[in-house]
Amino acid sequence: MKHSAEIIEVPCEQVRLGERHRKEMGDLEALAESIATEGLLQPIGITEACELVFGQRRLVAVRDYLKWPQIPARVVRVSSIVAGEYVENELRKAFTPSERAAIGAAVEAQLGERRGRHNVDNCPQFHGTKTRELAARKAGFDSYKSYERAKKVTELGAPELVAAMDVGELSIGAAAVLAQEPAEAQRQIVQMPAALRRQIVRQLRQAIDLPSTAEARRIARETGMHVADRTGRYRSGATPEERAAAKRELDAIWAVTRAVLALADTPLDPVELASRLEYWHCPGIRAKSPVALGWLHRFEEAIRENTQVS
Repeated sequence: MKHSAEIIEVPCEQVRLGERHRKEMGDLEALAESIATEGLLQPIGITEACELVFGQRRLVAVRDYLKWPQIPARVVRVSSIVAGEYVENELRKAFTPSERAAIGAAVEAQLGERRGRHNVDNCPQFHGTKTRELAARKAGFDSYKSYERAKKVTELGAPELVAAMDVGELSIGAAAVLAQEPAEAQRQIVQMPAALRRQIVRQLRQAIDLPSTAEARRIARETGMHVADRTGRYRSGATPEERAAAKRELDAIWAVTRAVLALADTPLDPVELASRLEYWHCPGIRAKSPVALGWLHRFEEAIRENTQVS
C-alpha cells in the first residue's frame, strides 16, 4: 500500500478527528513548546477526505496552543483509521490500557464485519487466528487475557479505577479484580495506601477462586466436609431436611445456653421469684422445676469432666 510522499499544508480546522481512541493527551503544553522551538519534525497523517489518521497530539498542540492556522500533513492510505492510529508512533505518547482496550474492541468490530465474506483477499493475515487474540495483539497487549481484563475494567470500572490503571497505580489484573466490586467500593479502595490495596486484591482473588454455592455443596457431599463458597459461608452436603433439623438443634442449644447464663447472672431472689410465679399461676412450673434441676446437675457434672471447656 503506497502513501503520498508529498507534504502539504492543511488548514487545522479542516482536519476531522472522527472517533479516536486516545483519551489521555498527556502534557500538550510541553509538546507545543517543543514544536515552537524545534519545529514540527513529523507531519500528521490524513486521508484523502481530510480525516486524521495519526498525529492527534500534534494537531491539538499546533491548533489550540500555538494557534497555527495550518499544519503540515501527508496523505496516507491505510486499511482503517484504527490501524493507522495504532501503527504510527513518531512523537506520540504511549496509549494507556483503557485506550488500547478501546482499540482492541474496534479491531474486533472491524474483523466481525469481514466475517462471511467469500473474498479471501479482504484480510488474508486473519485466517487461522481467533479474532479476540488478533485484536489483543493489534492493540498492544501481551496476551488475550490482559486484553480481556482491561476491557472488563473499562466496562465495569468506576472512572477512578480506570484512571488508576491507566497511570500505573494498579496493574491491569488487580484493576480487573476490583472492577467486580460495587462502584463506591472501587473508589474507596483506590484511595487506600498501596499496601492495603494489594492485601484487598489478594483477598478478593482468593474469594473468586472459591466454588459457587452449588459447587461447594457438591464437594461437601462428596467429602463429608464443610466447604466455603464465594459468599464466605461454609456449606455442607446435607439435604434441606437435614439442614432444617440441624438448625432446630442449634437453636435449642443456643436457647439452653442463654438460659444457663441468665440463671447464673440473675439478681432475682429465688424464694421471692417462686412466690411471684405461684401468684401469676405459671402452669407446670412446679412439675418442671425438678426436671430442670436434674438436667442442670447432669450438665454441671459433664462440664466438670470436660477439661476443654473454659
